[in-house]
Amino acid sequence: MAKKKADKTSKTKTVVKPDVVSPKVQTNGASKKSGSNGAPKKSSSPRRIFDNSEIGLVAGEVWQTLEGGGEQTLTSVKKSVEAPGDLVTAAVGWLARENKLRFVQSGRTTKVTLQ
Repeated sequence: MAKKKADKTSKTKTVVKPDVVSPKVQTNGASKKSGSNGAPKKSSSPRRIFDNSEIGLVAGEVWQTLEGGGEQTLTSVKKSVEAPGDLVTAAVGWLARENKLRFVQSGRTTKVTLQ
């Protein structure tokens, strides 16, 4: 029986390695919304964490604003206090939790005032 020579031109397989998966970023639980092309929208700014001292300082500014200006809408309070709107909202919540504020509903408008 004749021996066959081994074919020295062996074919090599190309191995495809999976892409490296980036670590997941913790979100606030909101789902990503898709744009018109189906791609997820990217957030414009990184997450920010407020500490209690920062909220407390802005709560003092909200207090002074309401003391000087009387009953106001939340929008006008946000415009009067020089802080990001979400921080002002947290400060209003802080004061409300301490029973320092009273909310008055008038039609579709809610106004806030000191107790």
